[in-house]
Amino acid sequence: MSESMSYIFFDLEWNQGYPHSEADKLDEIIQIGAYRLDSWDDPGSPFSAYVRPSIHKKLHHRVRKMLPLDQNELNRADSFKKVIRDFFRWCGKDAQFFTWGSCDARVLDMNLCWYGMEEYLDVEIYDLQRAYDLLIAHTDQQAALKDAVEKLGLEDELEYHDAGNDAYYTAMIGAEMVRRLKRLPSEEELRQGEEAFRQEKRRQAVEAAKEALAELLPTLEPVSRRNCGVFQREEDCLKSRAARVCRCPECDNLLCTGNWYQVEEHYLARSRCAEHGRFYSCLTMEDSAEGLYKASVALYCDETFPRETFQLCKAGGKPIIVAKTPKKRVRFHKRGK
Repeated sequence: MSESMSYIFFDLEWNQGYPHSEADKLDEIIQIGAYRLDSWDDPGSPFSAYVRPSIHKKLHHRVRKMLPLDQNELNRADSFKKVIRDFFRWCGKDAQFFTWGSCDARVLDMNLCWYGMEEYLDVEIYDLQRAYDLLIAHTDQQAALKDAVEKLGLEDELEYHDAGNDAYYTAMIGAEMVRRLKRLPSEEELRQGEEAFRQEKRRQAVEAAKEALAELLPTLEPVSRRNCGVFQREEDCLKSRAARVCRCPECDNLLCTGNWYQVEEHYLARSRCAEHGRFYSCLTMEDSAEGLYKASVALYCDETFPRETFQLCKAGGKPIIVAKTPKKRVRFHKRGK
């Protein structure tokens, strides 16, 4: 990032309609807030403006409950076109844009297209939340702005859910991250870091799943056990009706498993009876002398098979997609005579 550029941290508040028409689906911006840093040590300057609604004239009840906005004040505000031109003029020519999360960038693009202001669409926007989640929180969960402010010790008396205040907090997080990390990672570095994080998380999950299954399966008695037959290929077995379809031991209703998750020699899947809850299938295969695969499935109920163990298998195991994609239904209309 250039030493001479300014850093613009912006936040949006928007109103919603009821999705009946195309206009109702638009998330209409009703406030733009921003905070500009001319350097990472700069005290900064704010920008905040309400936008007069022209699509959704009244505040949605959820928006009215969340945001401390007055309908009369909104009605006296400037139009979106004027506010957005004032905003980009205030930002300056050489600016790097930041948001907390990806929603604001999406909503901004949506509104720019709606009002025919595509000349501003080429603005590149950096998602600061991604960098925070990866490098500070060390998680793949999206941290709330308030939680990040508190963790970094940046609390102020400003209230949240105001675009100007949220933009200020985002700027303070950005400056604090630069102080700690020396610089913010590039988009490519973020992608590489996220991929490495996912791989490490999967590795940890599969190791935990192996330990859990090794401790659980030798001592856990299944509610039923069945042979699936002999198959030429592993995938033939996993997709077979004999492996995937079982019966509820309580009501004898047919159950169909979802996708399998492979953890070493075990294949785990889950099914559900509407009346008696979840069941877990554990399939194992043995190689025969003729090069064929002989499979058997043990069925466990939800009360004895820990749900957390299946979640570990799902998170770390190799997914094997066997569920069929539903076909689009074709409707036939009678011809009038």
